[in-house]
Amino acid sequence: MKIIELKNNLKQGNLNNVYLITGKERVFIKDIQKSFKEIMSPEEQEMNFSNFDLEEVSLSDVINEAISAPFFGERRLVFAENPYFLTAERTKNAIEQDADLLLRYIQNPTPSTILVIFASYDKLDARKKIVKQLKKLAAVVDAGQMEGPALTRTVKNDLNNAGYQIDPDALDLLINKTKGNYSLIINQLDKLKMYSLKTKQIDRNAITELVPQSLEDNVFDLMNEILNKNIYQAEELYHQFLLQKIDPILLVAIITSQLRLLIQVKILSEKGLSEATISKNLKLHPYRVKLAHRQIRALQMRQLQLMYGDIVNLDYQIKSGQGDKELLFDLFIAKFA
Repeated sequence: MKIIELKNNLKQGNLNNVYLITGKERVFIKDIQKSFKEIMSPEEQEMNFSNFDLEEVSLSDVINEAISAPFFGERRLVFAENPYFLTAERTKNAIEQDADLLLRYIQNPTPSTILVIFASYDKLDARKKIVKQLKKLAAVVDAGQMEGPALTRTVKNDLNNAGYQIDPDALDLLINKTKGNYSLIINQLDKLKMYSLKTKQIDRNAITELVPQSLEDNVFDLMNEILNKNIYQAEELYHQFLLQKIDPILLVAIITSQLRLLIQVKILSEKGLSEATISKNLKLHPYRVKLAHRQIRALQMRQLQLMYGDIVNLDYQIKSGQGDKELLFDLFIAKFA
């Protein structure tokens, strides 16, 4: 179920007794929580709304709350967050949960209670019986991250509704800097709108000035300098990382991932695939593919393969204690820049 369908159902009083909200997009999750609370008056919320953290509170407490009759109202609303037992992950310090309690409840839920389970994880363990039954018996709502055209369209609409426009290249850069995370984008929009208050037009310069680069973007700049044989600039960036106490092991991991992407884009481009098709196949935002495509134009596949082989070997050398990791990474820069 899409969020818009859920909100329409809630407004019309078309309610389920059990909901499973999947996905990690905080903006959507907060919107969903607000929509559920709006079906109750403030007085009803005071008496009949409860929110439980399942890493800290027993499922038996949640179920006891769910089976209780509402006080001076028509219904009881119960939120259950962090249901780690629905995943294959191990969560330290979380209390043990008996998932069978929840299984029995969802098979026969209390008619006057709305139980909403927020599973904000990358993936649920589809092998588990409780997950299978939740997907079968509960109303499942997707609160995952938007991608591609949907994300671009939503951000533009948000700005248009506020009376602002954004240049296409500025929007691409904003999405790239935030890794396509809609919640992070929303966090940046207030200052971008303030910066562009007079013109109502957000340009690339505003994104460059106000939206901070992620570590991955900074490492991308480092790799650019290495590939372009700018050894002094590469060394300067590397020493800035060291001053910031960034471990060379992390730099190696990011560069390995970025080189893998460049090789993939190079191979697919040489097969005649368009940037849009590559973006779809690799499940990446088009702007990332555009940057990678721009970066590989002057590079030979042999050069990328050699560099990739060396970075993998560097990772092994560091992790097997074959030398000082800072010096080993410095030698890697010197070899290729």
